[in-house]
Amino acid sequence: AGRGGVKPGEVISGSRQRADGVVLLWRYTDPRTVVASGIVPFFIDWGTTPHPASTAAQGASLIGLRGEHPDSEQVQKALSRLGLDLRVQPAPRAALIAIVSAPRGRVELR
Repeated sequence: AGRGGVKPGEVISGSRQRADGVVLLWRYTDPRTVVASGIVPFFIDWGTTPHPASTAAQGASLIGLRGEHPDSEQVQKALSRLGLDLRVQPAPRAALIAIVSAPRGRVELR
């Protein structure tokens, strides 16, 4: 798996059986391969398996993601080559920030 010179890692197959007996199958890029201090994500292809979010408990929703990185311009270019629309701002340290709407209000997770 790689696109535009960005190499997110080896593709690995995974599986597990849920308590109800349903077998989940997926393929993913090795999450131990860190690109741009973790701002470039690893990828999961669920194939024909239903996405786990479809059966997850309700309560919180992802509103958005944004990144921070000392070399934000290069990271932004790498993300664009992968077809990802993630805003990356200049900052002294790399961070991936998730903005979540929770029952008690909006929360930012770093």
